[in-house]
Amino acid sequence: MKIKDLKDGIREDKGFILILALVTMLAMTLIGLSVVMNMTTDMQLARNDREAKLAFQLAEAGLREASARLHLTSTKAKYIGEKSTDAGYRTTAWNANNSLGRNFGSGMAGAAASVDNLNYTVTINYLTEDNPEGFCDSNNVANNDAGNASVPPAACAKNPPEIVMYGQDFNLNSAVSYIKYGTLPVYKLTSTGTSNGTSRTVVAYLGESNLNTDTTFAINTNSCIGVSGGSNTITGSVQQGAGCACDPQLNGGCSPNKTAPIDMQTYLGDSLANIQTYADQVHSCTTATCNGAGNDIPASGQLDGVVTNWKGTGPQEGVLLYINNSGGKEVSITGNVDGEGILIVTGDLKISGTVKWEGLIYVLGTLTVSGSVNIEGGIMANQAVTLNGSVTAKYELDELQEMARQTSSSATMVWKRL
Repeated sequence: MKIKDLKDGIREDKGFILILALVTMLAMTLIGLSVVMNMTTDMQLARNDREAKLAFQLAEAGLREASARLHLTSTKAKYIGEKSTDAGYRTTAWNANNSLGRNFGSGMAGAAASVDNLNYTVTINYLTEDNPEGFCDSNNVANNDAGNASVPPAACAKNPPEIVMYGQDFNLNSAVSYIKYGTLPVYKLTSTGTSNGTSRTVVAYLGESNLNTDTTFAINTNSCIGVSGGSNTITGSVQQGAGCACDPQLNGGCSPNKTAPIDMQTYLGDSLANIQTYADQVHSCTTATCNGAGNDIPASGQLDGVVTNWKGTGPQEGVLLYINNSGGKEVSITGNVDGEGILIVTGDLKISGTVKWEGLIYVLGTLTVSGSVNIEGGIMANQAVTLNGSVTAKYELDELQEMARQTSSSATMVWKRL
């Protein structure tokens, strides 16, 4: 091979290598740009996902605060429960344009601000019968009537839509509650959380309490009421079991007797076994001498020195007391007691001394009331009730429902993300 031909070949190779290098550099540049673009996209997607999750968590936080506010009194915060004095009470007009200040969250002042100053807002309305889940009653009355819907309806007229009430007759599955008729409204809570411009919304339907504490009467018993001496004042009438005569000393009068007894194991809307698990205090006397395993009530049966608080603490102005003495001895309250809340006694109860109670007294055995006793709320008993002394019993529905709200948990029926 001639030297000239060799030099020409080298020059041709150099040209090819230069082109190959340029192509390789271009390919690497494109790959690099693609990696950078993919990384940028992935980072943006991750950022969006993070903001979406934060917004969703904020929305959930709003619902948790709403559930907590259900159990606050009006003197403690702007709670979301309604009152009979509210404009539009239990109508679709309630809370229109937030005129009652029920909504709360970010950017709202005072008690309506979110408790942790996080970026969520919650809107509260009644749940109406035009909801997509079909919760409704079987009547078509403008104002809800707990007594006119005996079975869950197959369909709802929705004309005009009523307020959905918590109870089986409003198409709730029987596993949700033992409550036969709706007694408390269901709230539609819409919570929107926002994080760096990304928003997520969660909706829940909540009843303010899973308990039914409405006694309907000042004294409601499956047995009979007897009055032996002393003076008594009954406001709100009484109702007795079948075959009971109306004692003439019952100055509040007697409503017609029951045709069938109330099932007091389930009347409160939850089983007594479940209620015991979330009671504020549980005390026991399961034998005649209160010496059974786990018993803390003395042999005298007196509750005065056993119950540590008769009224609740902190923002809660009521206490749920569960006294387990079924099969044991009669328990008694004999001293000066000023109590508020729900008192459940599975056996017999005797109240004497000077006692004031606001809320519900629920006794599965016999109830004997003597001394100076003032009860505002209601009494329910499975067995005989004896009044002997200066007894005042006044039916107060607002007080009963207030105690239910403050001593129980919220009833959640539907939860969904929009």
